[in-house]
Amino acid sequence: MATSNQNRHLIVISGNHSDCLNYAKKITQNLDCLLLKDQKKAHTFLGQEFDAVIFDCHSNSQQKTAFNPNAFGAITGTIRGNGYLILFKPLQESSNSLFLKRFWAIVEKTEHQFIDCSKTAELELTIPQQQSYKTGDQCNAVDKIIHVVKGHRRRPLVITADRGRGKSAALGIAAAKLFNKGYNNIIICAPSKKTAAIIFKHALADNPKCKLAFYSPDELQHKKPKADLVLIDEAAAIPVPLLSRFLEHYSRIVFATTQHGYEGSGRGFAINFKKVLDNLSPQWLSCKLSTPIRWGVNDTLENFVFESLLLNSEPALFDKSEQDMLEPVNCKIVELDKTELIKNLTGTSLSEIFGLLVSAHYQTKPSDLMHMLDDDLISIHITQYKNKTIAVALLVQEGGIEPQIAKDIFEGTRRLQGHLVAQSLAANVGIENAPCLRGERVIRIAVHPDFQQQGFGSILLKSLIQKSKADYLSTTFGANKELIPFWRQLEFTPVYLGMKRDASSGTHSIVMLHKITKAGEILITDAQQRFARSFPYLLSEPFKELESELVLLLLSPDKSYPDNKQELLAFAKKQRGYENTLYAIWKLVCNKLSSSSPLTEDEKKILVVKVLQKHSWLTLTRIMGEGIQGKKDALKLLRRAVEKLLA
Repeated sequence: MATSNQNRHLIVISGNHSDCLNYAKKITQNLDCLLLKDQKKAHTFLGQEFDAVIFDCHSNSQQKTAFNPNAFGAITGTIRGNGYLILFKPLQESSNSLFLKRFWAIVEKTEHQFIDCSKTAELELTIPQQQSYKTGDQCNAVDKIIHVVKGHRRRPLVITADRGRGKSAALGIAAAKLFNKGYNNIIICAPSKKTAAIIFKHALADNPKCKLAFYSPDELQHKKPKADLVLIDEAAAIPVPLLSRFLEHYSRIVFATTQHGYEGSGRGFAINFKKVLDNLSPQWLSCKLSTPIRWGVNDTLENFVFESLLLNSEPALFDKSEQDMLEPVNCKIVELDKTELIKNLTGTSLSEIFGLLVSAHYQTKPSDLMHMLDDDLISIHITQYKNKTIAVALLVQEGGIEPQIAKDIFEGTRRLQGHLVAQSLAANVGIENAPCLRGERVIRIAVHPDFQQQGFGSILLKSLIQKSKADYLSTTFGANKELIPFWRQLEFTPVYLGMKRDASSGTHSIVMLHKITKAGEILITDAQQRFARSFPYLLSEPFKELESELVLLLLSPDKSYPDNKQELLAFAKKQRGYENTLYAIWKLVCNKLSSSSPLTEDEKKILVVKVLQKHSWLTLTRIMGEGIQGKKDALKLLRRAVEKLLA
């Protein structure tokens, strides 16, 4: 069973676990075969190749679920052309998983060999033919990467490819070639070092002495090391605001990402980052790798993986007349029945919905599809126009926890699966009874790229607020200056900011709440007051590096604050020193400064950086940039800012 067109094959073996295993070992004994024993370790095999992979869909004591979608998406990419994916199918399918019902239905309509291993007939598998590693696409990509260094400055390159096209290998080969030519300051940045392993592997294969530096996105943002070239791999798994900062700082940079993959949303990256590129570097260059390296074009197995995991899902298409006619008043908001949603395998409803989520969120993975379909606490709400999806929101029920368990959570002796915000309010904010209240958390919200900034997201959320039977609605996301105002205008209140930045996104996670019932209002008032009191104090410790724009959005001014006006005026008029007035200035800034204060951006920034975050005069000068040459200039700006804030 082998052909010469590099097409890979799907084999399904049905039976009890031991029979499936014995049969699979027998038919693969002459092949380089991987039996994936622990699905959580699938990513450790990236960059390797196998004639066959055995993927076990039976439940066992080591794994809570019999199927890990992310592992499945990752490991199938290691099978070389003419190779085999062998699936173990349980005798009794899970009756609870909608995801697996859909998955096995897609298997049925995909070309495959079905084996009942209780029968004696044996299948003969031949060793797959080896394939050359180089394609014209890959050679072209290597040349273009090298040109970024040798050509004009400010011409960033964006490389997109589906999995298995040699994208990461091209980055490694190009890095080695540049290193050979004397460019020895090349930086690799990726969501994790494991993600970048293939780059290092190919660079070292080309030149064993090649030295490349690895930085996580958060490290690169804060350290900003000098570089001849920065290579960002799996850029779709890094938030666009962070990519924008890299683009502004480095004049020679390459962004590479998987277009349809478990690593992150290539589609969302393409839509959102293109706008940034057009604005900051209008002469940016692009390169797409289309030809597979490990397998053939229009590969049966790749098509099956794409369909079963919805890796190629896209938002609905709207023609020009529909775009002109479409307004919120013409749309309807509905909650979907998930059982009905999976029945139509050839329809586009589920694909459209997941396509929207992928286009909007940089870290959407196949496991999110499984979670969305199989978790009974998750509900799917969409805005429709003529049966096409305009916007989608996913809600999960939280809370309703018994008082004794809530007490255990508060004391740190217990942690439940799920209930993210409900437990955070007890463990992090310090409100013991918070988990007892009923909450609904907005896990995801996405609006079609053609209809953003038109109010569809706000209208959908307002509908959910109106219909909610919980005590409060919540949301948590990576805090940035674009998203916080959106939730603020819907009357969501910030109540907690995570102490550490996420390494891949470079952001602090924020929790925001919206009251529904009186009990919810009391909870939110308590949480907000705690946050308002602690946040200014934390700015000189865990939030010392927090961007001043974010600080201004999160400060909660107290209009009734009785300031020491005489002392502060004395400072503003140069009659009193900064250190002698520091406490009065700190209290004034904590209680009166906000993003809407009638000060210039520099005046707001210096109050945040010096007064709240307590940076040294030297560091302050560096952060403020041009116009502030030293302490004398800084003090002049500080006095003016304090005087305006007093007024």
